[in-house]
Amino acid sequence: MKIYVDDNLSGAAANAASMHDILYGDIKSLVAPGKVIKSIFINGKNYDDIMLSEQKSRAFKLGGEDEVRLATMSQNELLNGSIGAAMVFLKEFQNGIVKATDEIRWGNGAGGFRNFSEYLKGLTTFVQIMEKISEFLNINYDSVIFNGKSVQSYFNDLERILASVLSTQVEQDYVLLADIVEFELKPNIAVWSGILEDIKTKVNNNAGN
Repeated sequence: MKIYVDDNLSGAAANAASMHDILYGDIKSLVAPGKVIKSIFINGKNYDDIMLSEQKSRAFKLGGEDEVRLATMSQNELLNGSIGAAMVFLKEFQNGIVKATDEIRWGNGAGGFRNFSEYLKGLTTFVQIMEKISEFLNINYDSVIFNGKSVQSYFNDLERILASVLSTQVEQDYVLLADIVEFELKPNIAVWSGILEDIKTKVNNNAGN
């Protein structure tokens, strides 16, 4: 197996049996200090989603003929890129859930519910991205304060709301879903753009010091 890091052939991790061995075992010998993985290509195909799931990385087995190419970036590049993508998603999410809620309010409960479920999948990915940012940059969300409240508290609020949403999926309670979205989820999501900007500013300022 051949492993390239930023187009340079690496002799490390050549005997890795799975992507989990690379991402969770040999990564320090592959990636320079202060760098994180930006993208993963295996035999010419992109597999960035492996970075978000330890289970997927375990399931992806590697053989002697495989070619793995890792592109890296600085931690600040990761932060800025991830926050930018997350902010774009949040804007689209807000617009989407308003549309889905309107459908429910106007009597198309099943259609609105299906549309909302699709947006909900994206929100789960957003949470995973934020967890990865915390892991890679060693950010403790308990100590990051926004409007007098820790970012971890906002996460806890979001998880509680999502749990309520999932219960409406089981019961197919469209009216309750619309109420949760209108009075709980929308206000919670509205603050996240400000949180992201605040985190971005603080980390970039620290990097410049």
